[in-house]
Amino acid sequence: MTQKQKQKLKNSLNGDQPEKNKRDFQGKLRFINKLLLLLILFSSVYFIVSINDLSIKGFVLEDLKKQAKELEKNNQNLELSMTELKSYDNIIARTKELQMVKVDKIDYITVINGGVAKK
Repeated sequence: MTQKQKQKLKNSLNGDQPEKNKRDFQGKLRFINKLLLLLILFSSVYFIVSINDLSIKGFVLEDLKKQAKELEKNNQNLELSMTELKSYDNIIARTKELQMVKVDKIDYITVINGGVAKK
């Protein structure tokens, strides 16, 4: 047996191999810890951005609801005005203001010989 082989055998019997395994295991744990830390940071940033987006959309939705209520109220007022203008009493009052006369008899013009202008 050579000197190197004897040294390897002696090191393996002394426990150098478990020391190497222990270092490899600690290296893997550090990698996993860094990966978990990055995952937690990414999740936190995503959560904050999502909450911010939801709150902004909530304010926009509230403004749109207010506008819809105002438009609905405006529409009701316009319909009420239209109904008032169409009422019989209002029409009669306006015809008197414009000095219009009630029609009693309607005279129609009758056309003889198909009275259409021709070239």
